[in-house]
This record gives sequence, C-alpha cells and structure tokens, in this order.
Amino acid sequence: MITPANRPSYSGDTKPFVWAGISLAIPSEWETGQLGEGYALLEYRFRPAMELKTAPIRGRFSFPRHLKQLTRSGLNPSPPPVKQIPPPAEWPDFPPEAELACFSWKGDHLSGQGLLYYCRQCCRATLLQFYDPVGDMAPRVLASFKDHDTQSGPTFAVYDIAAVLPEAYRLTRFAFNAGRFELVFSHAGAVVTLWRWSPADVLLARAKGHLTPIVQANGLLPAVAAQDPGHPVEQGLEWRWPNSSWRNRLGRLRTASAPPVNALRIWHRPDANRILAVGAEGVAEGDIFDRICRSYGII
Repeated sequence: MITPANRPSYSGDTKPFVWAGISLAIPSEWETGQLGEGYALLEYRFRPAMELKTAPIRGRFSFPRHLKQLTRSGLNPSPPPVKQIPPPAEWPDFPPEAELACFSWKGDHLSGQGLLYYCRQCCRATLLQFYDPVGDMAPRVLASFKDHDTQSGPTFAVYDIAAVLPEAYRLTRFAFNAGRFELVFSHAGAVVTLWRWSPADVLLARAKGHLTPIVQANGLLPAVAAQDPGHPVEQGLEWRWPNSSWRNRLGRLRTASAPPVNALRIWHRPDANRILAVGAEGVAEGDIFDRICRSYGII
C-alpha cells in the first residue's frame, strides 16, 4: 500500500545500470540490491523496485513457457499468478524486432507489473518486473532499455562502479562482498581484473596511509613483481612485469608483435572514499590497459 512514508520522491536524475548485456537508465535513488548471472534486483529505500532476469534463447521461443520459468525465479520463487495485460498506454513503443507480453500481479505483500521482452535480432529474452509503489517509473526506465548495440556505454555499471572494456572481453567471474568487489574479464587467454574496496579511510589507516600493504594483503602481485615498490601514478601506484609464459614468448618470436602487458594499477579516490585497482595478464595491446584504467570510476 502506498503511504506518505513510502511514496516515491525522485530528484529526476538518472544513472546508468548495465549488467548481463542489459543497459538501462534508472533513477539515481535506486540502489543495486542483488546481482547474479543474468539477474539483478534494484531497490528503493530497502524495498524491491525492479527485478531483471535475462538469458539467451536457443531453439524455439515460447512466451507462456518462458514467462512461467522466469517469473518463478529470483525474488519470488512462488509468485502469485500473473495476469496478462495490454501494454500500458504510457509505456514507450518498442522496436519491430521485439515481441513482448505484459502482465501484472498482486500478492499479499508485493504487487506490480512487468513485461517479458524477446528480441528476434539477438535471440535474448528479458523479464523486467516493476514493484509497487515505483511502477510509475516504468515508462522512463523502459524507454532506455537496450539488450544489444550497447558498445557506446559502459560494459558494466552496478552498485557504485562502472567501466568500459573492449567488446571481446567477457565477464567470467565476479564477487560482490562487503567492502570488496572483484570482476574478472577474459579474452583469448588474456585476463583483466577490477577491484573496488571501501571504506578507503579505514583501510588506509590500517595500512599507515600506503597502498602497498593493501596490494600485498590481497595477493594482487605475482612473485616476479612482489619486491618492486611500484612507480607513482595519480593518487596511486603501478607495477609492470614481463610475461614468463614460454608460449607467449614463442608466439612473439613468430609474430614479432609487442609483448603482452602484465600490469597492476591501484589508486585512491578520496572524494568517494574508495580504492580502485585494475590488473592485466597477457593483454595484447598496451593501450587497452590504460583505457580500462581511465574508464574505471565511481558512479
């Protein structure tokens, strides 16, 4: 039930939310609640605001079957029955390659409306559910929805961080723990890892104001670079070291290409009370590492 205490009051500002190949502009007051593979729950004032579930579809797509599967996963493993409805008049128009089914539901404690969106171009199905009392934000959020052609924006934008990686790099592992985030991307044997720690002031107080103990405590450097003090960069430190893999050395002899980059950069964002770091292993082009570092920041 909407009451004066929980009635949404938005500033009008938006921020990017990008996860699992889906890009949205969401109200700046919404927060990332949970993330999983192909799954996200966004919250407003510690209540569910929007739930997203997405997956590529192989074979024939069935709206009734996939709607049943997707609505029974995530926040509501046993949701109330959904009622299919026409697209609300205030919702935006969708591209011709899209098929969609809109629905609403009402349970004892949660109610809302949503849609199952299937794109024939990229063969991806996406479920978006908007929970009352924030359903009035659905048209605004849906107008920004993209499930492909997202290269112009960040590769991911979740919680308080965002970064841009080359399109070929795929997210292979992630962990969002209290105070420590880690995302691992890979491509053709190369690996890029991004970290974020908070609160930075507490961590730096324990490390006597230095970043090196944080690097050591988290095992971010290989043995070949562990004794190197690193060289200063803006608000931080950077290490680079040679690649010890005989396969990479042999490949360079055959192709006469530049050696792959192995590097770690860590820096302090005092304005956001965060520490960020980017690690690269076997990245073929040196400017890729620098571009990722420049793109990685706080939302």
